[in-house]
Amino acid sequence: MNQKPNQPIDPAQADARLQQWRKQHNTPAKVAAAHRKVLLERVSQSMAFEGQPVSTDRLKALTSTPKPETS
Repeated sequence: MNQKPNQPIDPAQADARLQQWRKQHNTPAKVAAAHRKVLLERVSQSMAFEGQPVSTDRLKALTSTPKPETS
């Protein structure tokens, strides 16, 4: 919800958005995928807040697991 600070939240609108989200994310796999989708962006924002900015591309490179080479 794009709520301005100090503005009251409409409970009916919030509940409708929650129910819509629950319909779209009705399995644990869908919930996990939704969280994975925004995780690197949230980490990037957090690190920038802490004074250590890093791009999401750099985070992807740092967190990727190298694939084993086949001989």
